Amino acid sequence: MEEEIREKIALKRYQILSPVLAEPSRVKNAYFRKQAEQPHDFPRYGLRRVKVSTMKAWLRRYRKEGFDGLKPRGRSDGGRPRRLSEPELRTVEIKCKAFPYWTVQKLYEDLKAQDLLGHPPVHYNTLLRLVKTYGWLSPKKRTDVRKSYETENINELWLADFMHGPPVRSGNRTAKAILCVILDDHSRMILAYTASTPPRPSAPSWSS
Repeated sequence: MEEEIREKIALKRYQILSPVLAEPSRVKNAYFRKQAEQPHDFPRYGLRRVKVSTMKAWLRRYRKEGFDGLKPRGRSDGGRPRRLSEPELRTVEIKCKAFPYWTVQKLYEDLKAQDLLGHPPVHYNTLLRLVKTYGWLSPKKRTDVRKSYETENINELWLADFMHGPPVRSGNRTAKAILCVILDDHSRMILAYTASTPPRPSAPSWSS
């Protein structure tokens, strides 16, 4: 939970306690019973009813620790989803490190398909909070994306590609033009090209 929210909740608790901080126990008990009968609007949680025993516990912590004692306690598991075991959490972390530019949606679908999100599987929003809390996925898109099969240096690999062109006249016949292009794989520069027509098929020879 963010510190700003914790402070707002502590302030709301103090507002409830403040009218009777200096009052005797009899007055406090009557006041707490009255407050327990009505809902209170808390930051993040909305309208909630508070038990008398809870308000007394707030008062004890306030007297012992001051205003900080009214802030919500942090969970001992650091906010981790309770339905994910330690091995499952480790699996999520490893998956994020292997695919740091995945979206959380892609991660969720992959983990769910592999049955790695607990039983029953945790909700998407739970995984989203987990990933954001630990920063396991990169918030930025990749800037080093390379084309498939692209080599590191120029002239390391040349590729030849052919394309069928329109019909053209070749001598006394019409044939389809074939374009041949040689490319440098890294720079995509055209190194050479030529267009030609397929050779005329030769007549079959017969032997007796």
